[in-house]
Amino acid sequence: MRTHSRIRTSLALLGILLAACGSNIETKPLVVVSETATTRTIEHTFGTTEIPSNPQRVIALGEEGMLADLLDAGITPVASIVNLPEYLPPLISPAEVAGIQLYSSSTNASVESLVALQPDLIIGMAFFIDRIGYERLAQIAPTIAVAGDNEVENYAQTLAALGLHDKAEADLAAFDAALAAARGQVGSQANVSVVAIYPGKSVAVFTDHPRTVPWLLRQLGVTLHPDGTEDKLGARDGRAFISLERLDLLSGEHLILLQSNSVDGEAESIAEVSASPLWQQIPAVQAGKVTVLDRLGYPGFRGVNALLEDLVEALNQ
Repeated sequence: MRTHSRIRTSLALLGILLAACGSNIETKPLVVVSETATTRTIEHTFGTTEIPSNPQRVIALGEEGMLADLLDAGITPVASIVNLPEYLPPLISPAEVAGIQLYSSSTNASVESLVALQPDLIIGMAFFIDRIGYERLAQIAPTIAVAGDNEVENYAQTLAALGLHDKAEADLAAFDAALAAARGQVGSQANVSVVAIYPGKSVAVFTDHPRTVPWLLRQLGVTLHPDGTEDKLGARDGRAFISLERLDLLSGEHLILLQSNSVDGEAESIAEVSASPLWQQIPAVQAGKVTVLDRLGYPGFRGVNALLEDLVEALNQ
C-alpha cells in the first residue's frame, strides 16, 4: 500500500463529520452585479449585499479551503474557522497563518469574539453561514456566501467577490491547461475505485462531487467503479456505505483510499478491513495499485492543483 506524505494531517472526528455533511438550504452561486470605486454589490444565497471594494479585516467561514483561497488571493483574514487550529494541512504553512485568529469549526466562534475583531467583511460557505445565522452575522459586517459545486468554482467566486477578475481568469486558464495535459498522461482507459474506511469497519465508496477526489477523477476522464448508478447502492452526496460483502463493487484497476490517520479507531478499522479475505480479492489490492490520500489534505484551489499532480502519479504507477 502506497501512502503519500500529505496524509500527515491531524483532524478531529467532529470536524471531519461536520465538513462531510451537506446543508439543507438551497444555495445559489455568488455573482457580482455591480461595482463602484468603493463598493461591490454581490448576489448570493442569502440575498444581495454591498461590500467594500477593498476589505481590510476579513473573517473567513469556510474552513481550510476558503482560508487557502483567500491567502492565494493576497488576503490575510483576521480570523478563520478550521478543523483544528493546532493542526493545519501541510499545504498551508504556519508562516501564512501567523497572526490569524483560528477557531475550530466543530464549535461556533462566539458572536462576541467576532464583533471584537471589527471585520469589514465576512465571507464563508453557505453551510457555515447558515449554521451560525446569516442575520446575526450580517449585523456584525457585510456577509456573503460562496456556493460553488466544487473547489474550482469556490475559488472563482471568492476572487470575483474580491474584484480579482484578471487573476481568476489567469489561474483558471492555467488549471484547465494542467487538466488537459493530465488527461493525456492518464489515458482514457483508466478506471478507479475511491473508498474511505471509517471507525467501526464502516466502508464508504465515493462516486462524484461534492467530493473533490471523484469529481477531479471524472474531469480526468477516469471511469469510477462503482459509479453511483448501481441498484440499491444508495449513494447520497456522492458517497455510499457498503458492507464487506459488497467489496466486489471495488473493481477498478486502481484503488484510492481517502483516510485520516488521526481519527480515533480509524487505523484499527483499516487494519481489520484490509485483513479480510474479501478485501484481498479486490483487483487493485492484488495488483498492488492502492494509494492512500488525506481526505482533507487538499484545501482550496491550491489543493485541487496539488491533488491533480498526486492523482496522475497514482494512476501511472
